[in-house]
Amino acid sequence: MEATSTPPPEKVGEKSDEDVATHFEPVAIDPATNRRLLRKIDWRLMPVLCFTYAIQYYDKGLLGQAAVFGLRTDLGLTQGYSYSWVSLIFYFGHIVGMYPCSLLAQRFHPRRVCSTLTIVWAVIVLTTPSCHSYAGILVNRFFLGIVEAGVSPVFMLIVGLWYTHDEQVLRSSIWYSFSGGSLLVSPLINYGLAHIQSSHVRPWQIMYYFAGSISFLWGIALLWIFPDSPQRARGFSEEERRLLVERVRVNNAGTENKYVRFYQIKEALLEYQFWGIMLLSMLSCTGSSTATQFASIVFSGMGFDAYTSLLLNLPTGFMAFVCILGSGYLARHWNNSRFHIISLSCLPVIFGCCLVWQLGNDKPGGRIFGFYMLNFFSSAWVQCIGLGTSNTAGYTKKTVYAAGTFIGYSLGNIMGSLLFDAKFGPRYNESFTGIMVCFALCFFLSQGVRFLLQKKNTRRDAKYGVPTIEHGLEDLTDKENKSFRYPL
Repeated sequence: MEATSTPPPEKVGEKSDEDVATHFEPVAIDPATNRRLLRKIDWRLMPVLCFTYAIQYYDKGLLGQAAVFGLRTDLGLTQGYSYSWVSLIFYFGHIVGMYPCSLLAQRFHPRRVCSTLTIVWAVIVLTTPSCHSYAGILVNRFFLGIVEAGVSPVFMLIVGLWYTHDEQVLRSSIWYSFSGGSLLVSPLINYGLAHIQSSHVRPWQIMYYFAGSISFLWGIALLWIFPDSPQRARGFSEEERRLLVERVRVNNAGTENKYVRFYQIKEALLEYQFWGIMLLSMLSCTGSSTATQFASIVFSGMGFDAYTSLLLNLPTGFMAFVCILGSGYLARHWNNSRFHIISLSCLPVIFGCCLVWQLGNDKPGGRIFGFYMLNFFSSAWVQCIGLGTSNTAGYTKKTVYAAGTFIGYSLGNIMGSLLFDAKFGPRYNESFTGIMVCFALCFFLSQGVRFLLQKKNTRRDAKYGVPTIEHGLEDLTDKENKSFRYPL
């Protein structure tokens, strides 16, 4: 049986110390050892990834909470799309920085890249209170978007290096769920900070000084505690490191490689799957900006004061936890269900948009409930993260997919922000109608991509037979490795 196609010339003779493990013969790992290693991996990786993502989400989402404490009025963001542009320009920065940051993560140690990015974004957050004009806050947010763009793709690569396909969606769900953890804690912190009385510093400025200081200290700590690849991770013996690499051979997706394979970039960009996952990310993330950047504004438009509007964000954090972890749990225990989960997650969002849109102002409880339903966007989005990690092979190609997934995320947040023109307030009926249309499209697109990938798996089974794992650690793409099968 043919297992691979002939690798291109640029692969010949290239070898680094990181992929020496690929030349070992496959080793059987008994279930008890595998469980022990998995527990150790989880304890080493998950707390660091979770807290890092929580503070990144805290810094990114702070705009929406600071908006009702003077930021919009102080910087002249109360007319037209001015506030929306301050929100969405962050994601233009994301698009600009996404692939360069992903390449940095491939070329250099992930630990150093993530630590450096965290320190730099902390400095940018600390300078936000110095912005005194519309132009100034636009520049600040744009550069914050560039720097923060690298964190999530690095996390996707880390999860792909350490975990098997079956384990990846749940682990991605765990670290991404801490966006909800951030939304559970940050309103309480900012509620307290907003009560600080000062004649020199506005409440929204105090919020930014606090958030930037926490991120700066954590960025320094990451130099020592952030997990690198399995071959260089601290706290594991040499034998354990070999077994860590052996665990992921079954992925048939290769292991870490610092050479940039340009043919893999081209291959990714010519695949319908790449564009399908990017579009699914884009459509599902139109709900992201609504739930974070515009939540307090929507609640304020329902007649609540600034402090109550801030506290109404707390259930949003709880819903994020439930939706993200529930999505990961279903994918772990319901085989080949990822695209189905995306489609099913669209239904509560559509229902919630209908409630916010159709219920009258005399029924704020129903409208608030409908707004909380929008958090099911995260159930769909976390599956897109998993698909961007597990549905391709080849290290360079994985970086392209990771970047593409989060470019889709950025475009979705841009679309969502543009739906919220100030003239639509205070009800924003047109805005919620637009989000509803996006999720209807997402429902059908998910099933279309799944149908095409299922046909591809069927053709491979018929032509090449049962998949094998002897080439599982080689830097081959899913197109080259005929034993690769696409998770559905």
